[in-house]
Amino acid sequence: MDKFSQFKQIVGELRVFENEPLAKYTYFKIGGPARIFFEAKSPEDLILALSTAKKLGIPYVVLGGGANVLISDKGFYGLVIKNRADGIKIAGLKGSINKVGRSIKTAYVVANSGTLMNQLARYTIDQGFEGLEFLLSVPGSIGGGLKINAHYQVEQNQFIGNQLTQATLFDPKSGKTRSVEGEYFEFGYDKSKLQTTGEIVLDATFKVEAAENKETLWQTAMEGVKLRNFEQPVGVACSGCVFRNIEHRDAVRLATPNITTSTGYIIEKLGLKGTKIGDAQISEVHANYIINTGNAKASEVVELINLVKQKAKETYGLNLHEEIFYLGNFNS
Repeated sequence: MDKFSQFKQIVGELRVFENEPLAKYTYFKIGGPARIFFEAKSPEDLILALSTAKKLGIPYVVLGGGANVLISDKGFYGLVIKNRADGIKIAGLKGSINKVGRSIKTAYVVANSGTLMNQLARYTIDQGFEGLEFLLSVPGSIGGGLKINAHYQVEQNQFIGNQLTQATLFDPKSGKTRSVEGEYFEFGYDKSKLQTTGEIVLDATFKVEAAENKETLWQTAMEGVKLRNFEQPVGVACSGCVFRNIEHRDAVRLATPNITTSTGYIIEKLGLKGTKIGDAQISEVHANYIINTGNAKASEVVELINLVKQKAKETYGLNLHEEIFYLGNFNS
């Protein structure tokens, strides 16, 4: 019995799909099949799949919301775990007691890693807590969001990692789980330690503060959504910003308007806005987005990415770095 058959036997024959097309699980709507595919519907499912893959020596990847990822046209010859282990709860409250009663100031919210960031934002706003409202309508799951330190307005220091206090991780080297403090992640712009260690988030605890007015909090969050919908492509298949913003020192060197570090500005100045290869196109709304206009291939997206990187290097001496992750075999 081969290792894939053993995996099916351990986690359940009817729960594992062979040669499952992956395009439908990503925002890009691009990608070939997974050798085997499993949906984890609970943290226990996720741990079972991860530990079994570790034991059998099966290469695996965990797919959350499917944002910020480009899957090869050849797919992934291993196990793809679709993380649907969602769930949110309040783990603790802090406040004070006065003549009127108890006044809650701080809450600790625990979310399973398959929870969508948009879902977490809605929950905390509904509960009257601020700190994560900028995640409203942001694509992807908590696990993926922590891996990349998901953000919105960088200049306002809106990063998901700022609110993280604790997380439970699966260590792919030992096959064991452990709890770590937020500082362990060593968060940066589009960075976390998990990108190096390969650890998988199982759940995460966030610290949020009581808002003065829930309606005002909703209004602030919706204003952010409206701004995103104005500045970014909406209603098309794409995977968020393709490149990280440029360094501040490069913005100063190039004397960009208001010293903007926007890579979208750089791509537009290169005259590449709207450039199309096959059905992959650099968005005409925001040049740091590549959209799938029909049946784009991963190879076409990669061609556009390489074109932008080449032009940015030749014209401005910039070494652009992708914000998206590659999954699968991209060898020609």
